[in-house]
Amino acid sequence: MALVQVFPKPRIFISRCIEFDACRWNGAMIGCDFVRALKPYIEPVTRCPEADIGLGVPRDPVRLVRQEGSLALYQVATGRFYTDEMRSYCSAEVARLGELDGAILKEKSPSCGNRDVKIYASADPKAAQNGKGRGLWAEALLSTYPDIPEENEGRLNNFTIREHFYTAIFTRAAFREAKAKGTMKDLVAFHTRNKLLFMACNQSVMRDLGRLVANHEQLPTPEVFAAYQALLPRIFQKIPRRGAVVNVLLHAFGYCSQQLESGERSHFLELLEAYQQGRLPLSACQTVLQSWIARFDQEYLRNQSFFQPYPPSLIDISDSGKGAGSARE
Repeated sequence: MALVQVFPKPRIFISRCIEFDACRWNGAMIGCDFVRALKPYIEPVTRCPEADIGLGVPRDPVRLVRQEGSLALYQVATGRFYTDEMRSYCSAEVARLGELDGAILKEKSPSCGNRDVKIYASADPKAAQNGKGRGLWAEALLSTYPDIPEENEGRLNNFTIREHFYTAIFTRAAFREAKAKGTMKDLVAFHTRNKLLFMACNQSVMRDLGRLVANHEQLPTPEVFAAYQALLPRIFQKIPRRGAVVNVLLHAFGYCSQQLESGERSHFLELLEAYQQGRLPLSACQTVLQSWIARFDQEYLRNQSFFQPYPPSLIDISDSGKGAGSARE
């Protein structure tokens, strides 16, 4: 029997100019296929810091400059600094965002950029760039939420990065739902459903989480949830390596292998080798396994998030290659 999975909606901060409003400095809205596809499945939380502090739309662009040993927000065309306004806005608005499961930020923006934002040596219009960093809003946001999955719309064009990001945000949303219910039964169910996924991502952290769920010290349930929540982000710190994923596939294969014909077993092992060598996507192996899970009615495997960690309609194997240097497998 096929499992119909219902996914809780992750609460995701998104820079408002990405698919939500034409509020960029030039009056444009940034088109992003993946954010557009995500919209029905998430609870978006949007801001445009530059428009919100009164810079207007359209507006003369601003930049980050070094001034008296710190970063300042400067508008070259008017010669005005907006640092105080931006920092006050960030302090007030970040505190109003509530619990977040992730963030998608406008790349290279002096307010929202999460990396590679140009920093200029001074407010001199002819000053040279002498470094890169984060925008002022992004710095405030990620300092307040240091453990959330965060990407920019450019890096989401990379399939591996996008898949890992989706997996992380939907897993966090599912945990938040379990935490809202608040019973150990709910935490055990969450951990059990995600066991193979966690095994693929980080076996060491998976075991630590398992010890928390076992709760041999008989800690109060809220304390167990708090400790679990603090540890969960470490599962997604790195994109899983192919070798670790192959081990999980072999583990799942073991539930079915004795019931298979020798030719079926050989075919699956060939698929695994092709995946490990980067010649096939993970879905090729997962699809075959899922057919056997249904065929042999493997209830434990059927309920594992490893096979469907986020809504399948979001799967898009297109890949610009952008950001691939940061995607570790």
